[in-house]
Amino acid sequence: MENLNDVFTKEYLTKLEALSLHLKQKLGAGGYSGARKAKAQGNSLEFSDYREYTIGDDLRRIDWNTYARFEKLYMKVFLEEKQATINLFLDNSKSMSDTQKQLFAKALTASIAYVSLKNMDKVNLFCWGDGLQQKKLNTQSSNQFMEIVQFLSQSEQKGVTSFTKTIKECANFPFGRGISFVFSDFLTEDNWKEAIKLLQYKKQEIVLVWVLAKEDVFPQQKGSLRIIDKETGEARDLELTEEVLKNYQKAVETYEAEIKEFCKKRGIHFIKAINDMPLLKVLHHILT
Repeated sequence: MENLNDVFTKEYLTKLEALSLHLKQKLGAGGYSGARKAKAQGNSLEFSDYREYTIGDDLRRIDWNTYARFEKLYMKVFLEEKQATINLFLDNSKSMSDTQKQLFAKALTASIAYVSLKNMDKVNLFCWGDGLQQKKLNTQSSNQFMEIVQFLSQSEQKGVTSFTKTIKECANFPFGRGISFVFSDFLTEDNWKEAIKLLQYKKQEIVLVWVLAKEDVFPQQKGSLRIIDKETGEARDLELTEEVLKNYQKAVETYEAEIKEFCKKRGIHFIKAINDMPLLKVLHHILT
């Protein structure tokens, strides 16, 4: 993909809509049940919006006037039924500045936003590096989705990675009970685990998406190289022999095992996402 707009074709959006049912199920009786408000009953509810009919919906809520116009089934959605809060935290530090890696992370973030909006949930988007950089709050309609795409397209990767500082800066933000998706390579010495614990303290279900470039996992370079840390500017001369690359691979595997163990103990949904994986396959793992 050349840019973020290239991803969201009509065909791709149609496939995303099918995934909205998975999120709806997660927000129901099982899965992320704490994020969904109980459904209010009766006819005195405040009308909010429409969404497409899915199997299992209450047929009494179908808007037949809309069907007569568009020959497609739509449900009336009421405010009390509508909202889980979906918080999307995107790592926008310099370590994410590889073109394909950043596009992959942004595409995943925007795709979850689209699925959430189709499910009539509220979306808060936070771009962070060494603290909170930008935010876009209270998006509640799928008609606003392209605003999210534009927002992400214009965001720049800068600074070092500090999720801890970010969450501390968001300490007074009224997250409400909801789901927080965190997209990052976690290539940092920052104690990001404490930030995750703080989010859980704020009644957030956590989905941790470990976003990596293929080169992060399987470096292709060999021989004498000068490696420069994108975030700190620190340089190091290395001889990339087979043994060094093998040790690097072992270190990556050890770090992955550490993240998985942390997530398992804390009841966090963990997904490893490498930028050569199909987007829809990764999204399916995230939402199921």
